[in-house]
Amino acid sequence: MTTCQNCGQPNPDVTRICRYCGMSLLSGRQPSAVPTDYADAMPPPPIWDTMMPPAPVEPYVSPHLSQQPGGYDYRCPHCHTTQPPVIGKRISTTGWIVFFSLLIFCFPLCFIGLFIKDEYRMCSWCRGAVS
Repeated sequence: MTTCQNCGQPNPDVTRICRYCGMSLLSGRQPSAVPTDYADAMPPPPIWDTMMPPAPVEPYVSPHLSQQPGGYDYRCPHCHTTQPPVIGKRISTTGWIVFFSLLIFCFPLCFIGLFIKDEYRMCSWCRGAVS
């Protein structure tokens, strides 16, 4: 280990410049290639920092929002949230009638009534029914 004559810190034998103060370990003087102030060695600011500010970006509007009840101004009548409602599916009344009719008259085909479904909407926050 070589000790720096300027700051007294130990450095490995293979180094020529002190890791702590930047002084040359060979002659005790500061080399010209190592900057004393690292703020002087900072690169200039990028060119995009000096350019004009970017144009405002239009927000993406989902095409599915226009199909929601109330369009963009949707508000839940129960909790007044603006989150779009959840669309669910359930077996309709007609489906149940067809299921029980086929269950009585034609047992092997009774499952066909279970495929007749209605869509319903409910609030994604409070799960209240939405018209």
